[in-house]
Amino acid sequence: MAPNSSEDSTEVDQANHSKGASVHKPDWLNPELFHEFLEKDLPNYVKVNKFEVNSAVAPGENFLTVMMRITMEVEMPDSNVESISYMLKVNPRTEEMQYLVGDWHLFEKEQMVYTKYLPKFEEMLQNAGTSVKFGPQLLMPSCKDIKEAIVILEDLRPKGFINVSRRLGLDMQHTEAVLRKLAQFHAASAQYVQEEEEFSHLFDRCLASEQDNVVAYRHSIGRALRANLALYGDAQYLEEKLKTYVDNQFEAYLLKTERNPEEFHVLNHGDLWVNNIMFQHNEAGSINETYFIDYQMSRYGPPAHDLLYFLISSTHMEIKLKEFDYFIAFYHKHLSENLKLLGYQGKIPKLRDIHISLFKHGYWAYAIITNLLTIVLCDPREDVNIDHVLSANDGDDVRMAMFSSQGYVDCMRELLPWLDNRGAFEL
Repeated sequence: MAPNSSEDSTEVDQANHSKGASVHKPDWLNPELFHEFLEKDLPNYVKVNKFEVNSAVAPGENFLTVMMRITMEVEMPDSNVESISYMLKVNPRTEEMQYLVGDWHLFEKEQMVYTKYLPKFEEMLQNAGTSVKFGPQLLMPSCKDIKEAIVILEDLRPKGFINVSRRLGLDMQHTEAVLRKLAQFHAASAQYVQEEEEFSHLFDRCLASEQDNVVAYRHSIGRALRANLALYGDAQYLEEKLKTYVDNQFEAYLLKTERNPEEFHVLNHGDLWVNNIMFQHNEAGSINETYFIDYQMSRYGPPAHDLLYFLISSTHMEIKLKEFDYFIAFYHKHLSENLKLLGYQGKIPKLRDIHISLFKHGYWAYAIITNLLTIVLCDPREDVNIDHVLSANDGDDVRMAMFSSQGYVDCMRELLPWLDNRGAFEL
């Protein structure tokens, strides 16, 4: 039965997230948008009694797009009321960010990953004898009245999925779980190219634009990093090297992949950090399942991208550097096993090849410590949002606070010399 969505019979509650984040409810957002999904999940439902729109994340936890949790109280034929929720991703509100998100093709890329690539990856592994899911189910509405890009996903929270604290970072168990799933994802993507086709050229870059429209931002965060070097131990010797690097190194997120047939390439998640990874645990605390979310920055290229991005940003500081080589070997073992399982006919990279690639593509390190790690380790702040962070001028105070936060300072005292000793800041 179709929902009764008239304003006088459905209570529409534009609520705030429990941690205080406000949310804007678009005019087109109403129960009718979810009718076909409700019919599948709650067959023969009568009507939606309550329609609640909440911010899905606290301030400072989501950046390029706006994520909402849509919760509905649904009346069933027996008069019982069922509660159900979905996740909705929409454009940011400012015109500047809407332009950038469109220019970067974020929604187009994410929808393509969910609808075309992930199902095929899962099917290939299933046919090889391994049951795998890489993320939540994408829900595609048939409604054509919506004029803006959206992504609707199943809500993983009722299934017990959670994020781990970004500031704490992942322990050994969770890091291994991510690398195990990442190896499956990478292996399936490599096999996809052999069995099916090359990936769309939209995936040659994280941000699929030929225009470098973040030059001013890149220099502003470079100045913030150098201004705080004295906090990071004996690091002021790096000031000139870091300035030369940012003045001459191209933006990693916009760097186009060289589809070199001599180098092992995979579809990288592209934005694999702790907030984009969800875990489901059993009663004993062991990990049942690991899902990745937010595939909007996926990029075809060497796996060094995802490995550096994840291990530098999202592991606990006690194991970040100490266990780095072990984690690479762990990943390589599972990558090789999955490539063989899938019948991959190309050259399987040796462990040495992965390490060489990590050095070759070490330019990701600077992008990670200046763009991502500051967000990962900063204290929760209402003003840590994409508009302030990307602003070349208005965001100076926010950026200085992020680069001088205690968590970031403690991390950089160990990480910065480690990266320098690996040649990460050499052109």
